Amino acid sequence: MMVNLVTGATGFLGKELVSFLSSSLSDESLFTCALNGSALSKNHESIDLTQRAKVRAMIHRIKPQRIYHLAGIAQVSQDIPFQDYFFQNTLSTQNLLEAIADLNSPCDFFLTSSVHVYGNQTGVVSERSEIKPEGAYGFTKYLAEETLKNFVLKHPHIRGVVGRLYSCIGPNQPLGFATSDICLKVKKAKISSATHLEVGPVTTTRQFTDVRDVVRTFPALLESQLSSRFEIFNIANNKQITIKELIETIIQLEGLSLKIKSQDNHQNPFQGLKVETTKLSRFIPLASFRSLESSLKDILAKTHG
Repeated sequence: MMVNLVTGATGFLGKELVSFLSSSLSDESLFTCALNGSALSKNHESIDLTQRAKVRAMIHRIKPQRIYHLAGIAQVSQDIPFQDYFFQNTLSTQNLLEAIADLNSPCDFFLTSSVHVYGNQTGVVSERSEIKPEGAYGFTKYLAEETLKNFVLKHPHIRGVVGRLYSCIGPNQPLGFATSDICLKVKKAKISSATHLEVGPVTTTRQFTDVRDVVRTFPALLESQLSSRFEIFNIANNKQITIKELIETIIQLEGLSLKIKSQDNHQNPFQGLKVETTKLSRFIPLASFRSLESSLKDILAKTHG
């Protein structure tokens, strides 16, 4: 029996991954942990992954053979201190890997990273492109990637896969992210019969990908015959759109006619990238990823103003 551990299991990504894994794994083979939130599995533990001793104790008790490390700060904001990003995104990864190294038994480690490690670049960006993180979020994600890479190089029993995610969306996404915030504003505008919609910057671009499609790539990649013990994949839908186009689509789906008023709040300097997913498509059929319109309909159905 292969023991699986999902960190950050009560978060947006975590809940979807646990739901997906639960359909094929027994209770005895699925363990989850998170800093807070309600338990999502029979074997759930509330733990602060920045606490080295506690992490080591958990890992040595569970002895996982596969770890999906989803814990960390996902929100990009100038108001979040670098220390918070570093502790939650980088140090937590270090603590987990140190504990796994001590076990000295085979372990596959999936790390959720972000295309923010590329920063703002022009042209098409692939896994071979230069790393240019411009903020604390992207930088600490890159540090986590390098931490995993170094442990894989030093410890033959560890195999690592990094998924650089791009703007995950889906039903029940918390507020504080573009799509969930806009959907709520549009719903409220519909209720109040508003004529305009006040939003942040609209010229930036994204490749929005449904979280339900994203999480199924994680085990698929770990189970694939990869070229080496450490691999990086961009995980994203192929369609690139502006935030303005996203807003217009949401407004249209709700059958409204609203004037968009944009004001930059300067919270997120990330302008957007054209991310190549050729490497991912060799293992995962991207054609099966659902359309943006399909995702937005599901999100709007779960959004109540």
